Amino acid sequence: MSENSTLHKLCQVLRNKRTNLTYEIPSLWNRMRFHSEPVRDGVERVNPYDFLLETIEKTIFPYAHESRDYRTSIALADGHLQTGGDWIKRASVYSMQVRTSTSWDHDGSGYVERENSVGMKDTGTFVKTLALIPHLLYMGIDTLFLLPISQHSHKNKKGEFGSPYAVQDFFAIDEELKETLTGDEMTVEEEFAAFVEACHMVGIRVVIDVIPRTCARDNRLILENPEWFYWIPLTEVDYYHPPYVPGIGENVKPEFAFLPMVYNSEDVWQHLRRFSMAPNLIDAEKWDRVRNTLLEHPEENVLAMIEREFGLTTAPAFSDCINDPQPPWSDVTYFRLFLDHPLAAAPYVNDANIAPYILFDSIKSNQFRGNEINEPVWEMLADIIPHYQREYGIDGARIDMGHALPVDLAQRILEQPRAIDSNFSFIAEELIESGAWAAKDAGYNMIIGYGFYKEPRFNTHETHQFLYDSRFLPLPVFAAGETADTRRLATREGGRKASRLLTVLNGFMPNGVPMTNSGLELYETQPMNTGLDCRPEEAYQLFPTDPYFGKLAFFDAYQFHWDHPERDEMIEVMHQVAEIRRRWLDVLVDPNHFEPLVLNEPFAPFIGFAWLRPETNDTLLVVANTNMVDALRGVVTLDGVRRRNWNASRFAEMVYSPDSWPYAEHSFDDNWNLLVDLKPGEVKVYEMR
Repeated sequence: MSENSTLHKLCQVLRNKRTNLTYEIPSLWNRMRFHSEPVRDGVERVNPYDFLLETIEKTIFPYAHESRDYRTSIALADGHLQTGGDWIKRASVYSMQVRTSTSWDHDGSGYVERENSVGMKDTGTFVKTLALIPHLLYMGIDTLFLLPISQHSHKNKKGEFGSPYAVQDFFAIDEELKETLTGDEMTVEEEFAAFVEACHMVGIRVVIDVIPRTCARDNRLILENPEWFYWIPLTEVDYYHPPYVPGIGENVKPEFAFLPMVYNSEDVWQHLRRFSMAPNLIDAEKWDRVRNTLLEHPEENVLAMIEREFGLTTAPAFSDCINDPQPPWSDVTYFRLFLDHPLAAAPYVNDANIAPYILFDSIKSNQFRGNEINEPVWEMLADIIPHYQREYGIDGARIDMGHALPVDLAQRILEQPRAIDSNFSFIAEELIESGAWAAKDAGYNMIIGYGFYKEPRFNTHETHQFLYDSRFLPLPVFAAGETADTRRLATREGGRKASRLLTVLNGFMPNGVPMTNSGLELYETQPMNTGLDCRPEEAYQLFPTDPYFGKLAFFDAYQFHWDHPERDEMIEVMHQVAEIRRRWLDVLVDPNHFEPLVLNEPFAPFIGFAWLRPETNDTLLVVANTNMVDALRGVVTLDGVRRRNWNASRFAEMVYSPDSWPYAEHSFDDNWNLLVDLKPGEVKVYEMR
């Protein structure tokens, strides 16, 4: 272990700054049962210094090897393992927003506060997240996908905190994630480094979310390069909206064939005329004065001063789809990736003396390119991930809106990290399965996929289609019924029963990477965001008396319901699935070992997986009833399984079901097929040797 270990420094700081302070934490954070005092069911009181020190010294340091450098990625530290980033195929992922996942009302005031009555931060920090490591390991998690951790903006913010996707500085860590306990003895950057180091010690990889297409409207780069952004007069903000194009329909992807209609729209031309040149190009002398003032007073917000002095503001971003009903995204804007208009738009706008503008074509710059690359912006964007590799040793990244980047810029963003770590893994923000081929060609290792939409739709058999057919894709997809952008699985048909069913199936889905959205294991019903597949009332899933009623974790103070009465149920499901996955992982990562199972009744609400271990003829069977109301009985045909691996056993062990104790299974018919009896929403896992 390196002498420069920031995790060791953190321990020393916690020892030196220790006081007799105590505060409340959820009992689930204290899985190792360190010293505490009970407060109420699910909540206990600890000295946070002692608790965190014990967590580090007794649950993290025992995994460490003296000769290993945990400040680099796990792949670089391993050295001999060459996967090209495909280690993600073997992963079990936990998606978290650090600010939320370890938020807790430590002083019992009734609400999460930035500074509570004892001077501590209730919101989540990297240091507090160390306490979750035993919890994550128990659930079988080996990869953390962190929602954006860069410094984000509070101007034009949504909610109480603002969106983490409104990035103000790509190369700075969000100060809101700084731990109060360490005072000024450690920076937030050091605390993140210590967190990554701890994750690597226990074998957990760290993947970050990178947003190269958009940024906060007051991004700090404005100070030196205002011409990298799009500008409108401040007086136009209230009238600014995505322009309407008649005759095309709603939510239509832009194509070259649509450009005559787009540029023939009067609403489009009203929109284009709203744009202005950058402030430094309007009045260079005045800009120099403003810039010097901002340099002398860094506490001033750059955009606020420009708005006062020039009456200009950065133009809000909006969707690249034509006639998308979404309003503008008030907290973010786009970078100017090209310094000229899209080439395809030149016949319509070049003679009109139009300032640089945001429109469907300029947004989708992978398809509608300009001629003059904004090279400094491209260099900056391509260096974001390498920065986090050099400074923190991260293991992978998801590229937000990567599909909207010019192909050659996207190549830079993917190639430069691989020059540092050839096993760096990339996740594409590609939801539609047909995009997996292009994502693979671009160099991605997996895609997000459409599981969040299809998995909960049992009655239309979209669940079945997704779980069975994803094996034919060239890249794996997230095996998940919810994400941080979607409706919670516990609010779907079947509720908690469906959550358990899909969690088990996702552990064994062919070509799937199990992904747990933080809070799923607690049956959370309140979404973190309402961006995808949500109902109008989605933000109001809690009782009105709940202090977080109507709050969205992406933007507001929020704490998960860590203390609810059934808090252990889903966690135990995930633990049992993880134990079985560990035994079968070498088989599960190769779809060639998979065989779909069918019931003897056509159109039955049934899903069945068989996984074959060729060297021993052992077979793993997973069978499920997707009907949440009625039981299901039938015969599972095993002829294909037995022909493939020559397993002639008429005995199986039912090793796990969330609804039954394990038992020895002897129910086979005369043709050696398995007889099943499944409760509503039940899934059973068998091992047949």
